[in-house]
Amino acid sequence: MNARVEAGRVRVRRATEADIAVLAEHRVALRIDEHGLPLEARRLARDATVATYAELIATGEFLAWIGERDGAVAGSVCAWLRRMLPIEDGRRPLDARVQAMYILPAQRRSGLGTALMNALLDVMRELGVRRVYLHPSDAGRRFYPAFGFSPSDEMELILASKESL
Repeated sequence: MNARVEAGRVRVRRATEADIAVLAEHRVALRIDEHGLPLEARRLARDATVATYAELIATGEFLAWIGERDGAVAGSVCAWLRRMLPIEDGRRPLDARVQAMYILPAQRRSGLGTALMNALLDVMRELGVRRVYLHPSDAGRRFYPAFGFSPSDEMELILASKESL
């Protein structure tokens, strides 16, 4: 399950505990891009993400991939695995939520996101994951259908204030 993909000068590898800081930085960068995370909240968000990722990676509930171009980190993607409640036959299917797909701005539209998503989906298939879901950014709404993602019938209710998200 240590997926590696190389296309040209792009390399995708499974993230390790040594990559947690960069994964957290990418999540904070995504929050800045998507939600305008205020400057004063960034350090706290990064530190909390580092602690949470370390905990989840240690349990095996959280998998991540690093995309590199010419030996430098250029993007990442994560998947949070969740064992669901039993279904009719008693099985507890495994679902995964894609978390924090982030590509450095200079690397966007270079094929790196595609390589990262292919690596993630290959491993999800190997694990027997039943369903992979995500909440795309506006740009992601154009990106994810190429992998078979489609809008679903889920709805959500945000109970927290926008400022606390």
